[in-house]
Amino acid sequence: MKKITLQDIIFVINPHSGTKSSKILRKFIQIAPEVDYFISNSLEEFDVFLTTKCEKYKVLIICGGDGTINTTLKYLVRYPNLKLAVLPNGSGNGFARELGFTGDIKKLLNKILKGETEMVDLLKVNNELSCNMLGLGFDSYVANEFDKMPTRGLKTYVYCTIQALIKYKPIQAKVTFDGSVIEGKYHMINIANTRQFGNNALIAPGAIYNDGLLDLVLIKKIPFYVVPGFVIRLFLGKLKNSKYVQFVKVNNLVIDSNSETYHVDGEPKALAETLNVEILKQIEVVQMK
Repeated sequence: MKKITLQDIIFVINPHSGTKSSKILRKFIQIAPEVDYFISNSLEEFDVFLTTKCEKYKVLIICGGDGTINTTLKYLVRYPNLKLAVLPNGSGNGFARELGFTGDIKKLLNKILKGETEMVDLLKVNNELSCNMLGLGFDSYVANEFDKMPTRGLKTYVYCTIQALIKYKPIQAKVTFDGSVIEGKYHMINIANTRQFGNNALIAPGAIYNDGLLDLVLIKKIPFYVVPGFVIRLFLGKLKNSKYVQFVKVNNLVIDSNSETYHVDGEPKALAETLNVEILKQIEVVQMK
């Protein structure tokens, strides 16, 4: 990575992500008035700006959550000389947590100016891109319910999760990968690039974000009395193969299921077709660790 100056950085903030956008922007301007910034009020504005302006920059700082980061991926593919950095401001911030990004603006700028980067796998999900986590079943149902809520944050997510534990029914799915087939009823199926959903919930503790492999996590219906122990192990990063959970490292996969929804980096989608998932390429990200 060539020498970076503050004038090479563009700070893009999504005011609709999180609850601290205006406070973060004011603090950022105070600390780094030399850095250009752009407030994206819609996907249309975001697209126009990044399509017409981002070529002049070397580093793109995204202030938002996993969903906001996801919207930048196609531009990082289009402009491979553009490096990604994150100032987390989402509900879960799974990608940011895994890559070591925090809310420390001075530390972030120092790391950018230092010039060290690392490569991160980019997943292709049919015609969409993902850098963190995608899934169907229980977690996509929760993501869909969470998206309907008037408030965001961890408390709202926990509420939606508890409601889903009561209402949700397992899905029937067939997963084809590397010449093998797994079929059955599952509470949820996750394809992980990093280890976590967000908030340090480590659903795929063995995932490595630049190993060129997908981590497939298959979870069968868990009895209610087992849920507390499962949740504890989830946050401790100690989930392992059991009669309820199966982990498989794969190169690519195809999923046929009766699930009505799936999610890509936490953003809920309607599911109307087979899911084809593969590693597309790698993107360059500012190294924080």
